Amino acid sequence: MIMKEIPKVRYAVIGGSGTWAGEYPENTGIEGIRILQRDMEFETPFGTTVPMKLFELDGSLTADGQPRQVLTVPFHGFHGLAPWNTPSEQVFWVFQQAGVEYIVAEGSAGGINPLLDPGDVVVPHDFIDMTKRPSNIHHFTNNIPRMNDPLCPDLRNLLVQAAREVYAGQNNRIFSRGVYGNTEPPRFETPSEVRMLRTMGADLTAHTIAVEAYLSRAIGACYAGAYIVSNFAEGVVDTSWQGENIFDCYRDCADKFGRITVKAIAAIDPSKKHCHCQENMIVVPSTVKERITMEP
Repeated sequence: MIMKEIPKVRYAVIGGSGTWAGEYPENTGIEGIRILQRDMEFETPFGTTVPMKLFELDGSLTADGQPRQVLTVPFHGFHGLAPWNTPSEQVFWVFQQAGVEYIVAEGSAGGINPLLDPGDVVVPHDFIDMTKRPSNIHHFTNNIPRMNDPLCPDLRNLLVQAAREVYAGQNNRIFSRGVYGNTEPPRFETPSEVRMLRTMGADLTAHTIAVEAYLSRAIGACYAGAYIVSNFAEGVVDTSWQGENIFDCYRDCADKFGRITVKAIAAIDPSKKHCHCQENMIVVPSTVKERITMEP
């Protein structure tokens, strides 16, 4: 359903394959979540979004004791398994209009670091962008985002805490840092590409973090994500894995990753914010700004 008005919200969740197998946020089993609106589509300068959902967290769940509305989009805004046109730009145009300040994302990844096993959870601290798509940052800001501390340390800490709580007593390891190698979807990487990424310092590889991280910075929002290792990246281990196992992983982690994102969003306390995400912007002189268009 096309919506003419974008709700004003400070908090957003970008869903991925971590919650793909469940109905988010209903699958979390957390009391105090109320769905306010479903199937919200928005017309943007980059095309029509996939259906989004608006839900509210009861004040009993939140760090400030106040009800908190959250806008969420499934599977990174992709129109199907592959990204169609400009899904990230569609999503972030809506987030910018909504006034979103805090964004939590989730997904899955292939483990490049041989110490990572399927089922481990990684909250990356950095990324390598190997995509070939235009950045489109200039459609969201006339300034230049610095990618120093590209993933908000405050949100990363909350995601790590939530993941440790949700996975307490289980064998899944939680890693509070890692480098995410972002490659082109929808295919997996070749063994040679994986070796190249490992040489560059990547610990895991997948398809979504880079665009979301820099568009978050462009709109002045904090951003971080948690990712389940669903498989070894190609060539990392000698295995007869055929690919179908990742869907077992998705079915197992959907409710858990739903709880991780809800808990992290609920734990944000804007009055205790210590990050410098909004300060990582180079202000372009006005004489230069006049030459830059914001039109898509």
